[in-house]
Amino acid sequence: MGLTFSKIEGKSKEFYTLFILLSIFSLIGFICFMVSYISGHHVLGSSSIIPWGMPITITIYFIGLSAGSLILSSLTYVFGKEEYRPIARLAVFLAIVLIFGAMIGIALDLGRPEKSWRLFMFFVLNNMRSMFAVNGILYGGYFLIGVVYLGAIFAENYKFIKLMGKIAIGWAALVHMGTGAIFGFIATRPIFFSPIKPFEFLTAAMVSGLALLMIAVVAVFKFTKRDLKQELIFSLSRLLRILIVVLAVMVLVDKLTHLYSPHREATVWLLTGPYSWIFWLLQVGFAYILPLIILFHPGYSKNLKGVMVAAFLVVIGIFGERFSLVVPGTAYPLPLYPGKIEGIWGMAGSFPITPVESFMSPGIFTLAGLLFLVGLKNLELLPVLPPPPQGTEGKGEGAQPAPEAAKKT
Repeated sequence: MGLTFSKIEGKSKEFYTLFILLSIFSLIGFICFMVSYISGHHVLGSSSIIPWGMPITITIYFIGLSAGSLILSSLTYVFGKEEYRPIARLAVFLAIVLIFGAMIGIALDLGRPEKSWRLFMFFVLNNMRSMFAVNGILYGGYFLIGVVYLGAIFAENYKFIKLMGKIAIGWAALVHMGTGAIFGFIATRPIFFSPIKPFEFLTAAMVSGLALLMIAVVAVFKFTKRDLKQELIFSLSRLLRILIVVLAVMVLVDKLTHLYSPHREATVWLLTGPYSWIFWLLQVGFAYILPLIILFHPGYSKNLKGVMVAAFLVVIGIFGERFSLVVPGTAYPLPLYPGKIEGIWGMAGSFPITPVESFMSPGIFTLAGLLFLVGLKNLELLPVLPPPPQGTEGKGEGAQPAPEAAKKT
């Protein structure tokens, strides 16, 4: 399938408006980070009871989105599904932007980004028996693999593209399974501990990454006035509903296993306690039930707006799933000395919503959006439109150079 790809011109009023808005919110997020840098993590709502907050929630969320998006790019470059070629480059670049955003989230949570180099001092300053140290290798390697993979695509080295695609699939799976292992292997945290957590994380990555890719493709193609075959989105939506069912079954098995155990108090607290609305409304309602109703409905599943609503619900719901794991998972008291802990260490923690974190967290999202927008303007990521009708040249983002001036793939 011969396709030509090009950049967007980025000269319209809408482009500059979006660019300025994203830049402003990113700047506000940076200012809020500097406040936390000077004042300490307490301004982010973190405490000795709940040490992780929104930066870590966003980090594992972005890692999942990125891994899912990169794996989906292999549909074309590894498995030869030519119908997905128009969006394959976009998927790879989106994966790179998201893993970079995840690494920003890690740096913000550490509180001292100037010391981030220590994360990469493997076998020297790091305890390589720790899942955190192992994931440092996975994250750094993932970013490099993604960049090399995209470079091979631009260079049109097809044998190398297929090789890098296979490596990218395996590494992306390891990245998110490794992230799941950070939680699933912690026996002292009852809500975290689960042998299937790595596989649950990988499935959630596929679900959220696919949903975000669908949203990004529809939004970008509409914004740049490119023709999008709706069947491409509908075929992805059919894959999405299968993955949602698989994820829901995994979560059900995980929770039933915990409830069957004699030490079920933590899971009962998660399902009925003060944070239970996050699990039932966001995770179960938005990520599983509502999207499945839409995607299995004979009318809504064949309507682009209906599919987009389902994808948005999934993206929100999987974020709720990450938040439901991180904050309630650390809020529940550690069972170190059952029946002998008194004071704050024997009570469930609370997580206040602070102004600094409320503005810093959206800044991570807008920075990723800004990088994605800059990439669209400077990299040949989108298929070229047919020549515009006479008299409309240069209007909107869809105006593109003549096909013969663009690279062939």
